[in-house]
Amino acid sequence: MDLRRFLSQLLSIAMTFSTVFMVWKGTIMITGSAYPLMVVTSGSMEPAFYRGDLIFLWNRQERICAGDIPVVWFEGRELPMVHRAIQVSYEVLDGENNLKQHILTKGDNNALDDSSLYPAGQRFVYRENVVGLVRGYVPYVGWLSLLVKDIPVIPVGLLIAGVVF
Repeated sequence: MDLRRFLSQLLSIAMTFSTVFMVWKGTIMITGSAYPLMVVTSGSMEPAFYRGDLIFLWNRQERICAGDIPVVWFEGRELPMVHRAIQVSYEVLDGENNLKQHILTKGDNNALDDSSLYPAGQRFVYRENVVGLVRGYVPYVGWLSLLVKDIPVIPVGLLIAGVVF
């Protein structure tokens, strides 16, 4: 292979990666969420969402209502939590227009609310803990990412296959 052809292929690959990166950053800007796409990793929201479903998030809504499905990510936690808001109340901070939302969540497939899953001393989810609200989903699309995460041999096998072939 000559140098010109190699550089042309390298440029095509670089352009593909940069296009994907720009689309991803544009999606983040449009949705207002640092994580516009996520994969459901547990069965706690069945039958609404199943493990492996790909969910689409939107984080431009100021207030959360009971029935909304926020994705909550507490600082220091490895994974976020996708559960339905079952109760929303407000705390008046320093004036009628400055309210703090108190959100109680529960997985549709769980018997109890999530208050025992919140950080120590926290009885509710606050708006700043929410990375987005679920606005749509595609079933089963995220299974590949779960397999790669759950079975560490798969990425190594794919890497070896890519090098060999």
